[in-house]
Amino acid sequence: MKKLLTAVWILTLLLLSNVPAEVQCQIIADHTVVDKYDQIPQQYIDKVKEMWVIVAGESHSKGYRIGCRLLEELDPRFQVSIRESGVPEGYTDAHMRLSSATWGDLNNPDGWVYSYGEEDWFTNATALTRTRAHLTHCNTNNLAIAAMGFGWCWDMTSNNWPAGTPDPVHQVRWAGRSSAGPEGSKRWGLDAGDYALTDNSVCMDTYLNATDGYNAFCTGNTYPTKVFYTTGPVDANENLGENGYQRFIKHEYIRDFVHAGAGRILFDYADILCRNDAGERRVVSWTDFGGVTREYQAIHADNLIDLDGGYVEDGDHIGERGAVRLAKALWWMLARMAGWDGQPLATDEKPMADRTIVYPVPARDFLIVEPEDLSGVMLAELFDVRGNIILSENITGINTKINLSGLDSGLYLLKITAGDQIAYRKIIRL
Repeated sequence: MKKLLTAVWILTLLLLSNVPAEVQCQIIADHTVVDKYDQIPQQYIDKVKEMWVIVAGESHSKGYRIGCRLLEELDPRFQVSIRESGVPEGYTDAHMRLSSATWGDLNNPDGWVYSYGEEDWFTNATALTRTRAHLTHCNTNNLAIAAMGFGWCWDMTSNNWPAGTPDPVHQVRWAGRSSAGPEGSKRWGLDAGDYALTDNSVCMDTYLNATDGYNAFCTGNTYPTKVFYTTGPVDANENLGENGYQRFIKHEYIRDFVHAGAGRILFDYADILCRNDAGERRVVSWTDFGGVTREYQAIHADNLIDLDGGYVEDGDHIGERGAVRLAKALWWMLARMAGWDGQPLATDEKPMADRTIVYPVPARDFLIVEPEDLSGVMLAELFDVRGNIILSENITGINTKINLSGLDSGLYLLKITAGDQIAYRKIIRL
């Protein structure tokens, strides 16, 4: 009875604790994580080096790839392989594989494509079908995708500039393009209520619902792919004045959506570029149609400069310094997705909790416990929410698979014991 009550007490504390990243797998990669990339334990760097990562997009998406190439040159621990054409590279643990490759797009039902716009990701039913077909093709043809997101370009701001009636809530006119949308390429707002202002059924909810649907599709088909949400560009004149403010509102809408849901992952491209390496934030202002001066973020000038202090346009419309910031945050996000809790390791000794990787989280039919080193026998015990022991298994190798197929979906507590050291992991079974 005492052991049962202790287990219940520990579980209750963990359930009530404010640690959403591990329990709910909500991961936010914004400016606050850029300087934390060098805290990633080597074991999680190695996990990321097994990943194929896709940022499907147009010109601005190139910043992710340029940044990762530059980061590798600055810090050889962060090895990456980038392909801009042809057949994607198959599995390797030598480097992270990063590209914009998709199997097909709106105009091509198959074949490798390396440019993906809003018309391919979310504005129409064919886009949804083709993106799902891409996910299926890759994950069933030995090209398992670890992570995928949409690399925004000018979709929120051009080619239709702010016009029409101001939004009564935000006191700004909407802009943007919706290529291949049901009503054609028009300005678009946040939700269905903005149709009255834009004559366009495409809105930010269209993007969010599409991305949410891709995650559900991967989960339903037991694909390992996690589809993450993104914000977009904050550079150039298209992101100043009224146009910049309406884009800021769209970015805020994405952030609010991600924060509201368990399990969602955000790469905040915009926020990362609005601050420089010194932590300085660029803020501009615009007076709305209600006469209120609105402050919002814009790209920091430092992020428009190359590493040598000059600038040469290389296709991503930002400087190398900004691209490197994107790369650092991307590696941090991917390490979190690989199971890292985001906490730096002690310099003298790694605690057992940091020497043991548990994945995938959430899990379906199995859970893998992977100790960094193994001296003696480790014991893994799984508790339900009432504190009852569901299963107990010795960990005698560097890779132990625990069968969860007979368990109900829900929340569990995994207790790992090695000698006098104990580590806990919260487990969600889908």
